Amino acid sequence: MEQNQLIKDLTGGNVTKELLKYAAPFVAASLLQVLYNMVDLIVVGQFVGSVGLSAVGIGGHLLILITTFVIGFSSGGQIYIAQIVGSGQIDRLNRTIGTLFTLLFASGALISVIGVIFSPSLIGVLNTPSEAVAQTRDYMVVCCSGVIFIAGYNVVSAILRGMGESRLPLWFALIATIVNIILDLVFVGALGMKSGGAALATIIGQGVSFIISIIYLYRHKDAFGFDFKLKSYKPVKEPLVVIVKLGLPMGIQQILIQTSMMYVNACINACGITASAVDAVGSKINGLMGVVSSSMHSASAAMIGQNIAAGKTDRVSKVFWTNEIVNTIFLAGIAVVFLLFPAQVFGIFNNEPEVLGMAPLYLKITLVMFATFAWMSAPLGLINGVGNARLNMILALFDGFVVRIGLTVLLGDIVGLGLTGYWLGNASAGFTTVIVGGVYYFSGLWKKRKLLVDS
Repeated sequence: MEQNQLIKDLTGGNVTKELLKYAAPFVAASLLQVLYNMVDLIVVGQFVGSVGLSAVGIGGHLLILITTFVIGFSSGGQIYIAQIVGSGQIDRLNRTIGTLFTLLFASGALISVIGVIFSPSLIGVLNTPSEAVAQTRDYMVVCCSGVIFIAGYNVVSAILRGMGESRLPLWFALIATIVNIILDLVFVGALGMKSGGAALATIIGQGVSFIISIIYLYRHKDAFGFDFKLKSYKPVKEPLVVIVKLGLPMGIQQILIQTSMMYVNACINACGITASAVDAVGSKINGLMGVVSSSMHSASAAMIGQNIAAGKTDRVSKVFWTNEIVNTIFLAGIAVVFLLFPAQVFGIFNNEPEVLGMAPLYLKITLVMFATFAWMSAPLGLINGVGNARLNMILALFDGFVVRIGLTVLLGDIVGLGLTGYWLGNASAGFTTVIVGGVYYFSGLWKKRKLLVDS
């Protein structure tokens, strides 16, 4: 079958050049997402203050928690599609894409209902400062109501990236960012809608982006590999089983990680509104390192998926080491900026003296987390690219749950470092993935994995 025009072959050419060329739109799209999340905080911080920062920060943690399976299933679909492309079985695309669309939309609708019902209880569990409870609730209700758009954006991006096409998701992300920034200024700045306005701006931005992406792909359906016929949305057992088998552990992994981070967040929130506001700003700043790490991780997973399915294990190793080097260089550069200009970095979001006074301590500790972000990207790209869901679960249990909570309790409560210990314990947990993932790479066991397309 003739290859679809949107499919990009990642199994040939110079590995470094191809990975960077493929990953660059990933990074740019993710930076745009971080940008509009930062704009939420900047606008809320300037017009609402610490209470608004705390509400958006806590609400952001909860939103990530409840959308974990959307992210997990879309990531599983991306890897499966990458292996379909790498193995040359293009005839599987239509039924796989239709199955993935239906699975993600159904999951998004269910998550919306669950989120609206249970988010008030989760707000209480997180020790949300009393001043921020009402705004956090408003933020969550609006965001949960629009999860279907978040699911739509993720499924379109996952399918295209699995095919090797990373530029279109960048344009769709740019649309969401522009709409979000404009509406932030209108809803929060001009209309005084506080954190609920920031949430509404984000959801509308995602919705507009998703609708435009669907219109574009429908007009180019032959190149996309999906006919958009009603019957094609009927789930097919073969791709459904593989996607769920791969995506479910990824979703559980994220739930474990986010649950442990929520525990840490609850400890931090108990330290007062200033600590909560600093942590809210810090979580967005962490996104700067996280965006490069996660983008390189996702890009390398797709590239590894294609190459492992094509039997080119030597290229898989080159992808792994290119990923490590790029992340380390970025880590070094951003560390210099954060160490030299901590007050200026935090001042972008909030100028309250208490927040700025705590900024240097936070940024020094967060560089530890940046190191884990940088060095876990390549192992995770390998583990996900070859489809090793079981190892992902093991890492989630230890990195995302046992080690993070254990270090937080040890350093914060038992050793008595308090807030510093909570931040340090959270930042150090990722070294578990770095170590275990490194051992997995050097063992060579990934070369013997059964392909998802052979399942």
